[in-house]
Amino acid sequence: MKNKLVVTLLLLGLTFLIADEAAACVGARPHGMGGAFIGVADDINAVYWNPAGLVQLEESEITWTRTLNNRDIINYDDFLAVGSYNEEWGLAYAVGYINIADYYLDYLSRYGYAGYDYLVYVDNKIQWLIFSLAQKITPQLSIGGNIRYMYFSLGLEDLEGFNVMADSANFLSFDLSLFYQADERLAFGLLIQDINRPHFIIDGVRWSYIRNVRPGISIRITDSLLVSASIYDLLEEVPMDDRFRIGFEQKIDKLAVRAGLENGNMTFGLGINEKHFALDYVLLGDDLADTHMLGLTYRF
Repeated sequence: MKNKLVVTLLLLGLTFLIADEAAACVGARPHGMGGAFIGVADDINAVYWNPAGLVQLEESEITWTRTLNNRDIINYDDFLAVGSYNEEWGLAYAVGYINIADYYLDYLSRYGYAGYDYLVYVDNKIQWLIFSLAQKITPQLSIGGNIRYMYFSLGLEDLEGFNVMADSANFLSFDLSLFYQADERLAFGLLIQDINRPHFIIDGVRWSYIRNVRPGISIRITDSLLVSASIYDLLEEVPMDDRFRIGFEQKIDKLAVRAGLENGNMTFGLGINEKHFALDYVLLGDDLADTHMLGLTYRF
């Protein structure tokens, strides 16, 4: 029992460490802008980044972003969302789904079984089901929120396929957000993610999410050039070298060129916009392991 608990603790610590090193979020367009999307939030990706911004939807939208490589080390594998805005009620609503499924070979530390390194397969699965609502309070100000049903499972297998440890947990999390359109050029956003500090228990060990306060701003320099910035974990509840995110989007007819810095990691994106659909691509560099994502959005 003692060895099992030690292995569980070490594995969880290792898993979260790896997740931090290969952290990412969702949406090819937001990532192309360095993840500085809190103060933009003008498309269906707002489900994750700032649900209050969903009131900016001019049509119903459905999107799917897929991580094309590094799916076993990057945080988010698939993101799906669909939403709409009712102008008469000033109410926007959406649902989303996030999938993470990591399976990789790694070592536990020397403090594992019998004082030796222990080679294991890590099987980590996380799914989010997201329900989003946003309401216009004034023509400039909107408030939004998410209810997230979250499933977390963690397994550990030895090289012969023997299940050393397996457990799972289900819990609810809540987000609160604001979006303020100061004028035609300037907008502000605020996301308080996991406001209830949800916790879960895996194999008798309790873990908690941080309350992640994320402010953002966007400035439309010209009709075709958008610049944005945001801060990840404003309250500094987790240690990070760089919490700042900045990005830009330059539109050239139907083409969009994007670039940014996401917590010190360079990102580069391209987008093609037609009347009813958009195709977006992003390359996440540096510590994000040259990860490629592709997103498709349909407007109806």
